[in-house]
Amino acid sequence: MRRVLLTASVAMLVTACSPAPAPAPTPPAAKPAPVTTPAAEAPAPVEAETAAPIVETWELPGDLNPLTTQAQLEARFGKTNLREETFNGAEGMGTYPVLVAFPDDPAKRLELMLDADNKDAPIQELRVTNAESLWHDATGLRPGMSLAELVALNGAPVSFYGLAWDYGGTVQDWHGGKLANAVGNPLFRRVTLTARTGADDNALPQGDATFRSDDPKWASAGKDMVVGELGISWPHDGED
Repeated sequence: MRRVLLTASVAMLVTACSPAPAPAPTPPAAKPAPVTTPAAEAPAPVEAETAAPIVETWELPGDLNPLTTQAQLEARFGKTNLREETFNGAEGMGTYPVLVAFPDDPAKRLELMLDADNKDAPIQELRVTNAESLWHDATGLRPGMSLAELVALNGAPVSFYGLAWDYGGTVQDWHGGKLANAVGNPLFRRVTLTARTGADDNALPQGDATFRSDDPKWASAGKDMVVGELGISWPHDGED
């Protein structure tokens, strides 16, 4: 019995003198997750500005003149929009070359008269002939206007050749109106009248004679005759 107690005492003494077990290491605190700031959106790429298209005013002669070159015409209208055609002259005077801009578009078609003997010579005349044409001169004169509208724009009666021959309908006298070709004016305006589509030709003046727009005998002419052709040219040396 005494031996047992001694053994127990020794065991207790050994236990008391033994160092206490080291505490388990504390795991390191978890690092906070990094706060991510959303990247700023890159600005949308700015498209390169394109040159504004040339706005066509359709006013004649505009920047066209007798010295306008083929290269300048191609730059303005586009080479594919130019075509050479051949027209018949009046009263059997043969043919002559015409350079046509927008030949297949009635609204844009513009005919540039060239010299029959020298296509490289200056432009002789600018001409438009379609009632749908966008082209006009500085006064607003354009194909498709009625004779009554033409007289109102002129501010005076006009005299013209009768219809149905080579020079039929050509205005001969503006009677001092606003559209008269004044001496010294660098431009010459040529206007040819024609019968409105569907009009009764027999009710309109015809033949190689001159008629006035204010002649009461031709009461229907004001509405049944229209501008069929407008030509703009530059007087040659010695001409007014």
